Amino acid sequence: MSYVTKTPSIKALRIGLPGIIEITMVKELEGTYKTSISDIDFSKNLIFFSIPTYKGRFIPVPKGTRMNVKVFDRSSMYSFSTVSLGVLKKDNLYFIPAPIPEYVNKTERRRFKRIPLFLYGTFKMSPEQDTESIQFMTKDFSAGGVKLITNVILKLSDIIYINLKLDENLKLENQKSKVVRIDKKTEDGFQYGAEFIDVPVNLENKLVRFVFQRELKTKK
Repeated sequence: MSYVTKTPSIKALRIGLPGIIEITMVKELEGTYKTSISDIDFSKNLIFFSIPTYKGRFIPVPKGTRMNVKVFDRSSMYSFSTVSLGVLKKDNLYFIPAPIPEYVNKTERRRFKRIPLFLYGTFKMSPEQDTESIQFMTKDFSAGGVKLITNVILKLSDIIYINLKLDENLKLENQKSKVVRIDKKTEDGFQYGAEFIDVPVNLENKLVRFVFQRELKTKK
């Protein structure tokens, strides 16, 4: 369940947070693009985004283009609308400066959003390199864990190490996880819920963004 509140920008926005920029009002630029907060100057009410990208391609956003922005931290999403001030070059890097609103919408979730996802991966019972890899298939996924199907019997509280390629730029590699739920066996195998453990903040932010982008695609 989601909880939306207004929160001051100065308390919500931080350098380094990942996000997305949605453009809907300019037909040739219409789309959803990855970005992050590169810098903030609250004294001038300016935020600086890294140049948005789509499939590895940079998307310069012309001056005057209206943008719907969503940025993410460990437990919340912050959304607001603003306008591109063009492309700025600083120290051989390019940014998109934009005005910061006084308040942003904070969407706080008590649990990570879970989406249907069907991918093949492997897990090990130990992080050691020569440990046997066991195949599984995902049924759903969130930034906090995964529901998986496998032919191997596991027990509650078992620790497993998951390897799963989510897209070309994002994968879980020996991600420590704990079996927290055992569901009814199906024709495809045994079903388990696994919770990710000790996820680095940077990776967790990427997983939150991945889930959000997949959710957006299913709604189109």
